[in-house]
Amino acid sequence: MFNWIKKMWGAEAKEQTWISKPKVEVSAYKVEPSLTEAPKKNQTSTIIVKPAFKSKKDLAKMTKKKLEEIGRVHGIELDRRETKDKLVTQLWKAIKK
Repeated sequence: MFNWIKKMWGAEAKEQTWISKPKVEVSAYKVEPSLTEAPKKNQTSTIIVKPAFKSKKDLAKMTKKKLEEIGRVHGIELDRRETKDKLVTQLWKAIKK
């Protein structure tokens, strides 16, 4: 019955197509390839440059996610459930070692 009503009013059933957006991940730091592997042809090696922070204020301006990424580069795992001040302090200690 509903199909008859749809046809009567000129509304035909249209097939819905969903367009998904590609997932893009942006990271300021790239993973360094293994030093034991030889670089392949047409492949450049990635060099990680650890940024030098002059003070804790530079770290305090960053987000928790950014602090966590920098912590991973420096070899520590930060828990984002902690307060930002604690994350900055932990990261600052790890950088200064």
